[in-house]
Amino acid sequence: MSWDVIVIGAGPAGMTAATLVSKLGLSVLVLDEQSTPGGQKFMSIEDLERRYQAKKLSMKRDDVHGAMITRQFRQSNAVYLNQASVWDISENGKEICYLHQGRSYSVRSKATIVSTGAIERPVPVPGWTLPGVMTVGGAQTLLKTSGRVPSGRIALLGCGPLLHLAAQQLTDAGGNVVALLQTTSLTDFARATLQFLNALWVPKFILEGLSLLTQSTKIHTVSSVRGFSIVGEDQVHAVEYTCGTRMDVLDCDVVLLHFGVIPNTQITRLAGADHEWNDQQRYWRPITNTWRETSISNFMVAGDGGVVLGAEAAEVSGRLSALGVAYSLGNITKTTRDKMAKHLQRQHRRYVKAMSFLDTIYHPPFDSLFPAGNTIVCRCEGIRADMIEAAVANGGVDMRRLKAHTRAGMGPCRGQMCSMATAEILSKKLDIDANSIIDPATVRPPIRPLTIGQLADHSMQD
Repeated sequence: MSWDVIVIGAGPAGMTAATLVSKLGLSVLVLDEQSTPGGQKFMSIEDLERRYQAKKLSMKRDDVHGAMITRQFRQSNAVYLNQASVWDISENGKEICYLHQGRSYSVRSKATIVSTGAIERPVPVPGWTLPGVMTVGGAQTLLKTSGRVPSGRIALLGCGPLLHLAAQQLTDAGGNVVALLQTTSLTDFARATLQFLNALWVPKFILEGLSLLTQSTKIHTVSSVRGFSIVGEDQVHAVEYTCGTRMDVLDCDVVLLHFGVIPNTQITRLAGADHEWNDQQRYWRPITNTWRETSISNFMVAGDGGVVLGAEAAEVSGRLSALGVAYSLGNITKTTRDKMAKHLQRQHRRYVKAMSFLDTIYHPPFDSLFPAGNTIVCRCEGIRADMIEAAVANGGVDMRRLKAHTRAGMGPCRGQMCSMATAEILSKKLDIDANSIIDPATVRPPIRPLTIGQLADHSMQD
């Protein structure tokens, strides 16, 4: 069966894109890995709304909005297929293979909108493979889906506004947050004052940021941390770190890591779309035009999978991609497209300008992006940083050769956890910028694990 449009992902960008595409008269199929729509931002939002209604309580404004766009999506003519994991996509981005209920299927479309969002930046920290270490996003998922928080003394380590939000959420839910250790410094805030006027394009960024910083003042916070490592044998016991000239140890049972988010580019790289390097935030992103179209015709990227701007900007880019597809497929005229897009384009430009302020404050800690010694970089294959350095010295001068030398990136995660760190090590050893000659690691199918039986039973969707 062929669809006019396939949307991959049902977060804010995917839901708004699919809703508008169907409203404009196109058939649309949404493939979503999750069990319900909402993405990471509005995970389990429908359950949350039902619980609040039952208790006759008022939800937060953001959650009210999330429930509204989810409801609009549910009421649209878009066909929603949950727990559908995409494991391959053709080079033109129009034939997609996915797993659903234990079986593998193919489906074709005239256009594809990828809205897989962002992933937390994996930063290999000494001790990050110990039991008791998880990501902040993982802890949020646990809280949103089951109402549970990690037991014991919790330390949050890294950078970004999500650290403050998660610390407050966990504390409100009864978690024992003993400290927030952030790499961000007062110098970062001072440097960002040059971008402050840009932040005023989206005042909400400033207001929410101030609210977060104010609410988390009761949580012990240490800034400008460097040289950190997680200590323990069979379990996390502490975090060692340096702050200025002082070395310190924080006793804890759980460490939640977060070093910002980066676009999830597995699908766009697998399809062969062109990418470019964002040097400030140090990540690869697909190159897109005004309509979020990549170098491949009618292959769009909406939301943080294209450039990290947040949930509200993701909704805007979802609608822009829908308008671009609808015009390309002949369902609306250029005049209609441009008229409907005028306000959206203006909004999107504002988000881009405002994000420059936050990106300046919460840049990744450059000195922590290059793991060394016996720190494990590739968790799937157990590859250490010193093994990667030795491979570079022996001729592994690009990502392909490094993979062949070490097997880094060949495990079940298909390089999602290690490719960024491997590229940083390689760039440092060769004394080059990551965007000069180091291309993104090659992505090969399957990008999700599947069995030989599932592959043999593969069929075209009815």
